[in-house]
Amino acid sequence: MKMNQQKHEMLMQKVGLQTKAVAAARDVKDKGFSFTRRTIALASVAAIIVLPILAGVLWPYTPISYGYEETTGGFLFFTEAAKNLTWATGTGIMITPIHSHLVYAIAGMYFGSSSTK
Repeated sequence: MKMNQQKHEMLMQKVGLQTKAVAAARDVKDKGFSFTRRTIALASVAAIIVLPILAGVLWPYTPISYGYEETTGGFLFFTEAAKNLTWATGTGIMITPIHSHLVYAIAGMYFGSSSTK
């Protein structure tokens, strides 16, 4: 019984320390921090969107392989759908689903954290 009480008290102390650490991280007022976050967001969007488009414009006949998930079968809740990874190759300017998902995630992290203030 005493051991469970000590475990509970230690757990509560750990939660308190985590809460203080999260609060301290959210209260950062350094301008360099926001500049760094903005730079990372813009650089990653440029690397994910701009570079593939430039590669498609400058070298239009370079083959680009990409994979996408394809769902087959399944009817409501009677049968289970199967997900297969399908690979395809294309040339030219290509924006694949992974490009758009990454841009959405980066935009959500960047704009989501700035909109909560």
